[in-house]
Order: sequence, then structure tokens, then C-alpha cells
Amino acid sequence: MTILGSHIGPTLKHLKKPFALRVLPLIAVALFVMAACGEPATPETLGAVADASIPTASPTTSSADADNADPPPIDSTVVVAPSDLQTGLKSTPVPTEVFTKVPTEMPRSVIEEEGDALEPEPKDTPTSQVKQPAPGEPPPPGEPPPPSRLATKDGPSQAGFCTSLGVLLQPPAFGVAVGQPVADATATVLPDGRIRMYVFAQGIGVVSAVSNDGINFTEEPGSRLSEGGAGQPRIFRLSDGRWRLYTTKTDAIVSFVSDDGLDFVEEPGYRITASEAGLDSLSSPAIIEFTPGQYRMYYSNLARPGEGPGGKQIGSAISSDLLTWTVEPGFRLGEGAGVLTDSAEHPFPVQATDGSIYLFYGKFTGPGTGQEGLYRAVSKDGLNFTEERFTGLIMGNDPEIVRLPNGEQLIYYGDFKPEVGGMILAAKCSDW
Repeated sequence: MTILGSHIGPTLKHLKKPFALRVLPLIAVALFVMAACGEPATPETLGAVADASIPTASPTTSSADADNADPPPIDSTVVVAPSDLQTGLKSTPVPTEVFTKVPTEMPRSVIEEEGDALEPEPKDTPTSQVKQPAPGEPPPPGEPPPPSRLATKDGPSQAGFCTSLGVLLQPPAFGVAVGQPVADATATVLPDGRIRMYVFAQGIGVVSAVSNDGINFTEEPGSRLSEGGAGQPRIFRLSDGRWRLYTTKTDAIVSFVSDDGLDFVEEPGYRITASEAGLDSLSSPAIIEFTPGQYRMYYSNLARPGEGPGGKQIGSAISSDLLTWTVEPGFRLGEGAGVLTDSAEHPFPVQATDGSIYLFYGKFTGPGTGQEGLYRAVSKDGLNFTEERFTGLIMGNDPEIVRLPNGEQLIYYGDFKPEVGGMILAAKCSDW
């Protein structure tokens, strides 16, 4: 009786096992085959199996060389030859199922070293099964934020310098229906060190919430301004301790004033009109005191329903009393600007320690035109901007930056998902 595939012998020898452990599995196979054929086991047949399991060195190879030689490939099966099974046996028909591949996987006790246990085979979780946040999106609660690295239209990855801290407010906050906007965050530091944030809530108007750390907010009852009166609020603390809230009425910027930051009264007249600015609409007024007693407001035109992306411009105006504003010629960003002519909207300025103005804004130029989201540009004079850089906040818009009492700065920004609605998020940046 011949057992094909006798390379099992060298394989077991390579494992350096005792002879008994090498032949026991093969004897078991032989017993199984002969029992299936109705043939009793004899010492002769069992000896043939044992002999077949012992490798022999080739005439030109020493035993030591055979021991050190690389084992042949391991076949996972032993094939029993039908013709050999019937040699010298009775004419009893051999069952067809005997001529199948018999597994040769050794029992665990046969293949492990004496005194050693086999380590369990590591089971790596496929990467596709590990849920990762999309680039630029906030991490799950309790998880460290991933590095912000995104592909651009030019091919190489572009590293952002801002890291999202997650969502702060979203529907159903303030009673806003899911799928509707909570948007246009603006914030100020109160005399007691708390942060008050104002946002636009669809169906309600301008509402507010307070926080001790700038991250965890508690809604305040009521509304600051009713819906329809104004949108896209920007809060500014006046030197006399009052608060002025600038808002947009599509074709003009207006203002409201308050002693306590909760109850606002509209001030007469317009601060700037769209026609004065050379635009068809106005939005997102943001103010910075660039020298003592001198203020500059940055604004953009407003995206209208049904309009595609692109075509937005950022302009500026100056004032010494925060009520009467004079539009400055040209545009700071967008068509008509000196350097950065791509669409730009919803600006917010920050003054660096060297006096430079860092302007944050949304850039949406349409599919296939480059990375869309929140950008930043730099200017020495507040008028001519260069050094555009992507923040890493994909689809971020409507930025607002607040300096906390501990000196740390946070950027609030908006995003929108149809299944959620408008969201307010926060981020920290390494380059202001």
C-alpha cells in the first residue's frame, strides 16, 4: 500500500518531533482507509505506513544536510491512490468516498513543542471595519482628533493648521426642527468671564447661550431678535460697556444696541447699503479696531437661493464711531482684488501681535476647482491680502474668533448636513 505525497515525512522531521509523534497520525489515516475498505489491519500494512513516513537522504546529500535543508512546500492533504488500495485486497468494491482528500492538520498536542503552548494567531481587524471620521470632520466623543490632511486639486496632500473640537450646537437646540439651520455664531466675553454666543435659529430668530469654558453652552430663554428683523449677527462690545449687534437685511447692514446683551433696540438708519458697497447684497459684517479709535468692517455679498457656488467678494469700510461707515475702494478678496481673486465670503478678522490682519473666510468655488472650506489670508495693511492657506476645516464657513479669559483663542464656525441641519462647531488653530 503506497501513500502518495510522502513529503509529509520531511515536513514532520523539520519540526524535529519524536518518531512516534510523526507516524501516529499516518497510522490513524491508514486504519481509517482500511476500515472503510473492509480490510483488517496487520503488522505488515502498518509497517508499510511507518516506512513511508521516514525520509531518506539522496545519495549526494548527507544526513546533516538533509536536516538543515529547507523543507519542501507543505501540502495540506494526503491523497490515497485508488489502484494501490485494491492491490492484494479482496474484490470488495471500494466506496467512492474513500478516494477523497484526507486532511492532515495535526492535533495541537502533536505540533507544539514540549512545555510550550502555541500563541494564538493574531486577528487583525480589517481597516475597512474600523470607523474613521472623514477628513476634517470632528472626532467621536473621547477620541483624539486626527491630523487634518487633505487632498487638493494639485495632487499632493495639504496639511491644515486647525483641529476641530466637535459640534457645540445643532438642532433641536433652541427648538429648531431637525434639518433646519442653527447658524452664524458670534460671541463675546462677559464681565464675569463667561462666554455668550449668539446664533441664528431658523423659525425663531437670533438666540443666545452661555458657557464657562467656551465649549459647553447652556441655552438662554427667549430670543434676542425676532426672525425677519435681521440675520447673520455680529456682536461688538462698546467702550461704554454696552453691546452693539450688527445684522444683515439682505441689501443693508443695520445695528441694535443693548445694555445687558439680552434686550436689544434697533438703531435708526443703515450702517452700509449694498449699493454703497458696489454689491447686490450684504452679509456677515465683522469689525476690528486696527488702530486706537479707528475701526474697519469686513463684509461680503450674500449667496441667494438657487445660485451656484463662486462669485463672492469681500469688501471693507472704515469708521471712527462705529455708526457712520465709509466704503473703501476695490475689494479685499474675490474678483477685483489685487492678488486673491477666488470667491470668498463671510469674513472675520484677527489682528496679530505684529499688527498684521489675519482674515478667515469661506471659499467655495464649485466641484473640481480645489479644496472648499475655511481659509485664511494675511495682510500687512488690512487691505491687500496674500498668503492664502487652508485651515483644514472642510466645508467650514461663517467663522468667528473669540479670545478666552485665559488667553486661548477658539474659532467658531458653521457646517450643514441635510439629515441634521445647521451646526455650530469649534476648533483650535496653530497659526492665527
